[in-house]
Amino acid sequence: MNEHTLIHITQGSLRHMNPVTDEAVLEAGRTAGIGEGSLVIDVGAGNGTALILLADAYGCGGYGIDIREDACRAASDAAANAGLSKQLEFVCDDATTALLPGGADLVISLGSADCWGGPDEAIRACAERAGENGSILFGDRVWEGSRAPPEFAREWPEIRTLYELISAGRQEGYVPVWVWHATPADWDRYESGIWTHTAAWLREHSGTPEAEELAAYLEAIQDEYILFGRETIGWTMILFSPV
Repeated sequence: MNEHTLIHITQGSLRHMNPVTDEAVLEAGRTAGIGEGSLVIDVGAGNGTALILLADAYGCGGYGIDIREDACRAASDAAANAGLSKQLEFVCDDATTALLPGGADLVISLGSADCWGGPDEAIRACAERAGENGSILFGDRVWEGSRAPPEFAREWPEIRTLYELISAGRQEGYVPVWVWHATPADWDRYESGIWTHTAAWLREHSGTPEAEELAAYLEAIQDEYILFGRETIGWTMILFSPV
């Protein structure tokens, strides 16, 4: 089963494809000074929830890009249903090679660092796509303290500490002006959504080779989360502004 199909089954209809909240996204947009006339680019926009929230609340324009066709369709449909099709555009493409609009007031990357090769590369890419006075809203997993068993930590070399993420932003000439951290309840809600969607798919497709593969995947991610992940991995958003 390819990665895009896996994401579609396990997370495809979740409102947020990360343990973020509407309130946190709106607070970040308000802190960034987003308003009418602002341009927001969301790299790895998923179902378009973040852009739709910001456009509806603050009147900004937005450009979302995601490599998954089903996500782009869902985002475009959601924008149309919200009456925001004139303000928002969603494109299915590879963000690492696509030509994006210039002069963005805010570039968003929430959980999409892997498409660039990691958090450091993602923050650098966002900086290159932001306007002269544009900000970056970056969200990703972080280590919670130093309690992870070494054998578990070695499985996740791409995860950084909060300090390392902030340092990566500073390296690109930005200063952190706002930070938000998912609560354990936020994490549980997100993970439970994945489990629920996956279990429903398994009931509908029982007896297929794909179901056997997905059942093994579900058990593996549940074990990771319950045994170590819930206590050792957090999720953060940082708003960087240019110095």
